[in-house]
Amino acid sequence: MLNRRGNSLPEPSSSFVVRKRKILEQLAVPDSEYTDASPKGTVDIGIRDLIGEINSVQGLVTTSSCAGRVSVFLEGRKASLAGGGDADDHSRQVAGVGGKGAGGTWLHVSHEAVHGQEWIEALSFTNPPQNAPPGQERRLIHFKFEPMVS
Repeated sequence: MLNRRGNSLPEPSSSFVVRKRKILEQLAVPDSEYTDASPKGTVDIGIRDLIGEINSVQGLVTTSSCAGRVSVFLEGRKASLAGGGDADDHSRQVAGVGGKGAGGTWLHVSHEAVHGQEWIEALSFTNPPQNAPPGQERRLIHFKFEPMVS
């Protein structure tokens, strides 16, 4: 096999060959029986062929299982008292996309292609009020596209 510069890649080590064989044995299990360490627990069907192509090359192997995903996350909030003050002196910490903090939630997660306005319809978005009600802060909604993990 040639690298980008046109040079041959070195022969894989015996430990690599053994590890690759084990990975390929795990991937050969029928989809209904296969599980992996990803949150979803399976290889995304959309990249099964690509994984097969990569793993057919002598010096390469991948354990990737994610074809990429689209997700929408609503930030949560966590209130804590700051420096012994009363409730009016509290500070707020917004929970980020990691989902930590009270009220944060995943609104939508898909490993499949989402076309056009489908994600808006899936989330049942309507026209929100232009201003937040008095005493209520706005929370951000994160729309994320994460490409294939390789």
